[in-house]
Amino acid sequence: MSVTATDLVSEYGAYYLNNPANMERLYAAIRQKRRTTDLAVLKIVKDTIYQASKTSLGNIVQPFQKAFTEKGVLDFDPATINLYKMKVDISMYPDDIEESWIGFLASIEEKERKNWPLIRYAIEKEIVPQIDHDLETKEYFNGVYAAPTPGSAGATGTSMTGLKKIIDDGLTAATIKQVSLTGGITASNALDQVEAFVDNFVDELEGVPMIVAMSPSNRMKYFRDKRNTLGGNTNYGDNRVLTIDGKENCQIVGLPSMAGSDYICATPLQNYFHVRRQNGITTPRVEESKRECFFMTDWYEGLGFGRHDLVYAYAPEDSGSGSAS
Repeated sequence: MSVTATDLVSEYGAYYLNNPANMERLYAAIRQKRRTTDLAVLKIVKDTIYQASKTSLGNIVQPFQKAFTEKGVLDFDPATINLYKMKVDISMYPDDIEESWIGFLASIEEKERKNWPLIRYAIEKEIVPQIDHDLETKEYFNGVYAAPTPGSAGATGTSMTGLKKIIDDGLTAATIKQVSLTGGITASNALDQVEAFVDNFVDELEGVPMIVAMSPSNRMKYFRDKRNTLGGNTNYGDNRVLTIDGKENCQIVGLPSMAGSDYICATPLQNYFHVRRQNGITTPRVEESKRECFFMTDWYEGLGFGRHDLVYAYAPEDSGSGSAS
């Protein structure tokens, strides 16, 4: 990352104006905060893989007879969630902004450039928010891991395997329950389509807290269709907590990571995990060498489900997941 003040110099002139109040006139880009991990059960591990096991016993009750007649097998099936190591590497020459309108982010008195106001501003207002934005919009749902080319910066969106790929693989392997919806979701059918989706849940999930995740726009279509269809005959709330009539255990959430996608995914709240290694992302470390400052941080994390058989998903026909809709 370089610091470019060319346009500022062209507009305001190449001079230093010692006015810290100008800090309030710096407007950072609007970035997406992390939302996809908010609903997940957080697991902190020391390893690079989270290992669990699905257990099942099956039916064991039988009519009485005095002879011992064995019935029932306890099965343990492995369930793993991979953690991926990610990083941020950025460098800049703070001197690039010294003779410009944003020169107040430099420091005449401070000799170590890593202690200049510019560095703190970059971390707090730009770098950390951009990490959250990249994870939410590129990695958590759409990410497909690809090993980096040695010596070259890897593409954002290839740092981890996100939920879409996990769902697609599960649908192909038939480990995740496929839900078919004819025609997808529109502004006029969203209520019927979402209710048809949750009708696929097995009776044993009745009353179990569930998340039904979709894009924010499809969630809004559902909210408006429900309001317009049922009107005053239903309590549709204030659009903050949105549930299914008759299945109030099912909360509909719009995930920014799923923006632009027509996928729908549902699972019990306690079956959805965000796994981190120890403390996760830390504040970028700053090092200085020959007037250049380097920002560095790295961490491990991953997303996934404990039991795939408790995951329901709808994938559009053109998703390439191999699931018919």
